[in-house]
Amino acid sequence: MISTPGDATQTDQALEDTVAHLATAALEKKPGPIGLDDPLLAGKAGFDSISLMEFVLRLEDTFGISIPDGDLDPDVFYSVKTIASYLRARLEPEI
Repeated sequence: MISTPGDATQTDQALEDTVAHLATAALEKKPGPIGLDDPLLAGKAGFDSISLMEFVLRLEDTFGISIPDGDLDPDVFYSVKTIASYLRARLEPEI
């Protein structure tokens, strides 16, 4: 199957939507919708250590990957967009 730019955009949007949903589900307090660029470790979302671990476990389960401790970097987990970018790189088929 040939991928078109529209397919990539839809796939990117679906990935970002899934990450945003998992982030919201991992938070005990419901801050409302999390924006793509909202900081997850501070600000409106404000993950604490427990909710962050819950979020990582949800990501691993949903995407069938293991996120190594070395990848648990504040730059990677800054926002929905940065996490989606990380996941895209992890989920791309190896050539």
